[in-house]
Amino acid sequence: MKTGFAWGVTLMLCAAVEADEPAPSQTAKEQAPLSGPATTTPQRSAAPKSKTLDLRIGDVRKYMMPNEYRAAMNVPDADKTTVIVQGERKVAPLQSELPQPVALGAVYSLFRHPTTAWRLFVPDMSAYAPQPGPPDVVPPREFRWGP
Repeated sequence: MKTGFAWGVTLMLCAAVEADEPAPSQTAKEQAPLSGPATTTPQRSAAPKSKTLDLRIGDVRKYMMPNEYRAAMNVPDADKTTVIVQGERKVAPLQSELPQPVALGAVYSLFRHPTTAWRLFVPDMSAYAPQPGPPDVVPPREFRWGP
């Protein structure tokens, strides 16, 4: 079955290559005399030379009216009129940021989500992440034996 399929694909490829190649000209063979070499040379069909694509803009003044061009050149500096707005978006937490299940919940999650089972074998990094909220302003006390 597989060899038949392979032969079929091979024959289709051969037919496609054969169809792509130009057929030899029979008229040159018929016109050539049998006694001597062929004196006529077959002329190739001249393919039209394609013009390269020109992507240059050129002079902008050709495309704009003079008053539009002056208005575009006299625009005030964009940095002076720029307003920057900062905001935060509330998004759902990532699956990797959720706490890992423990004990029987871990076994249940192993069968329920087998693609995330690797998380059961690595340490839970959410325990080491800083807690959200304002930072602690007062530093913790350090105990020293000496001065």
